[in-house]
Amino acid sequence: MNFWGSIYDMVYMFGWPQASGFEAVQFCKQHPEAAWDIFLYCLRGSVGQNFIFLTISRFGSLANTTITTTREFVSIVVSSLLSAIPCQQSNGGALSSSSLGCRTRCTSSGGSCRDCKRRESPCEEGCNNF
Repeated sequence: MNFWGSIYDMVYMFGWPQASGFEAVQFCKQHPEAAWDIFLYCLRGSVGQNFIFLTISRFGSLANTTITTTREFVSIVVSSLLSAIPCQQSNGGALSSSSLGCRTRCTSSGGSCRDCKRRESPCEEGCNNF
C-alpha cells in the first residue's frame, strides 16, 4: 500500500513540467537545512508506522485504538492545563465521555480473536486460532 502511494505521489509531483516537486527540490538545494529537517520528519514518520504495525500485529487493533485514543485524551488534558485555559462545561463533558468510552471498551472486551493464539481455548464460538 505504501509502495503504490509513493508511486502515485511521485507521478503527481514530477509527472509534468509545472509539477510542484521540481520547486520542492530546488528549495531543498537552496536550503539544505530544510532538506535535513524534511528527511528527519519522513524518517520519524516511517518509524512511527512500524510501531503502529507492530502494535496491531502483536496486540490487535483494539489495543492500538485504545493507545491512540488515550494518548490524544492525555494530550488534550495536558495542553489545557499547561496553557491555563479553563475547560468549559461542554469540554469537560466531552473529555468525560471519551474517558468513559475508553474505560468501557477496555474492560468489557473479552479480547479479539487474534488473542486466541496466546490462549488454550478459543475466545469465541467457531474460532480456530488457538
